[in-house]
Amino acid sequence: MYRLPDGEYAAYLRKSRVDLEAEARGEEDTYARHMGILIDLSKRYGITISKIYKEKPATSGERISERPEMIELLEDVENEMWTGILVVEVERLARGDTMDQGLVANAFKYSDTLIVTPMRVYDPQNPDDEEYFEFGLFMSRREFKTTTRRLQGGRKDAVKDGRYPGSQPPYGYDRKKLPGKGYTLVPNPDQAPIVKMIFDMYVNQGIGTGLIARKLNELGVPTAKNSIWALATINGMIRNPVYMGKISWNRRPTKKKKKDGVIILSRPRTDRKDWLLYPGRHEALVDEETWEKAQEILRDKDITPAPKGIITNPLAGLIRCDMCGRSMVRRPYYDNRPAAIICATSLCKNVSSELDLVEDRLLEGLRIWLKDYKAQWMSKKPRATTPQEDMLEAKLYILKSAEKKLAELMNQKDNLHDLLEKKVYTIDEYMERSQILSSRIQEAKMAVETAKMEYEIEEKRENAKVEIIPNVEYVLDVYRKTNDPKKQNELLKTVLEYATYRKEVGGRWNPDAIQQFTLKLYPKLPK
Repeated sequence: MYRLPDGEYAAYLRKSRVDLEAEARGEEDTYARHMGILIDLSKRYGITISKIYKEKPATSGERISERPEMIELLEDVENEMWTGILVVEVERLARGDTMDQGLVANAFKYSDTLIVTPMRVYDPQNPDDEEYFEFGLFMSRREFKTTTRRLQGGRKDAVKDGRYPGSQPPYGYDRKKLPGKGYTLVPNPDQAPIVKMIFDMYVNQGIGTGLIARKLNELGVPTAKNSIWALATINGMIRNPVYMGKISWNRRPTKKKKKDGVIILSRPRTDRKDWLLYPGRHEALVDEETWEKAQEILRDKDITPAPKGIITNPLAGLIRCDMCGRSMVRRPYYDNRPAAIICATSLCKNVSSELDLVEDRLLEGLRIWLKDYKAQWMSKKPRATTPQEDMLEAKLYILKSAEKKLAELMNQKDNLHDLLEKKVYTIDEYMERSQILSSRIQEAKMAVETAKMEYEIEEKRENAKVEIIPNVEYVLDVYRKTNDPKKQNELLKTVLEYATYRKEVGGRWNPDAIQQFTLKLYPKLPK
């Protein structure tokens, strides 16, 4: 039998869609069954499972970015924390695209971490094992695509049949199980009248979506998620053909884009000619004529967005409302008044200010911050006169103590299997003791990292002198030498994370209150 090297081992658990479907039919909990398999596996090889990475049951996850436990596992693997990872089958590790599979394969390969399964131990340094591992991931991806096509086909068939394919009903409806297969919608007695009122206000009374949102908030009408009504929410409802009794397909398909190496999902609206509409089995809340009139009004009021990449606000993406946390936006005026910066949340009481005033205050704040920062980092740090006062020495002492404690903990870990074999511990008790020991071992290792951090203080000190201070000085020097808002925005984002804005007193008719606002800056600092 293959003998595993001594070291630290962890386990990874993830449920597949097949597992979830089996559990729904009343079969045994997948995690309990898989944990039993991995415990037996650890006994066979004489190793101890120190940590379990267990995805939440609903996390099937095509992409690694959707699996938080997998992200943590890969980070720990890359940091060479584990000698090996136990898993019931390699397909549980990755079934995303080839890039995700490559990330997993490379993480294990370059950290020299074993993959231990009941069928085989995969050594990433062994060419044969590497080939078997990559083939297993390829087959997993192929199976996933087949399953996805089957599910998407089923959803499209449901739409053609007038059934509702979503897991969450739109506002105004509840989901209802149909006899046999699928779901339909039934009007929610509390929400359906609100939907009818929204369409009546918009189509018959000529009230805009912003005022409708404000009215609903003033009346205390709750949204589906008990938040506040927003203009975008009302617009989305008016565009939704479900309210005229239709089920749609391809109205907002999911699109994948890659930015900075990360897959980003979006759901852009498609042109209406690309929609597929089918009569639904549910009751309409508005007639088709009213819905079509609403679409005409929307088209007439539609504002053409600025061309992609064109920035007219030098503070775009930098100013957050100090009252509600939302990003603040530039509001232009067409009566010769200067543009303002406002919070677009309908019920937020944060008062707007002229954009130029906020911009000037931000630059002045950066100058003040830079002066204080220079004083802080350029000052000489007095040397400690005794070992007890020297934090670096204290951390080194902690490191030595942790290494001694670590050796003791490793001896305790070796005794765990004996106690399990003698049935002194049950599996649950074994895992509990194992995780406690693992936690203590991690604490000892953290002492090492803490000590190392002390050595990095001087590096940060030098980094502040060499990079941060000159960067801020450069931004302040060249900012006013360009009138291009995009370039100004890019300059500010090199030195500023964001700023918060707060103003409680209106100033348009009160000149003394015009500049009575608070701006708090959060500059970019060394991590």
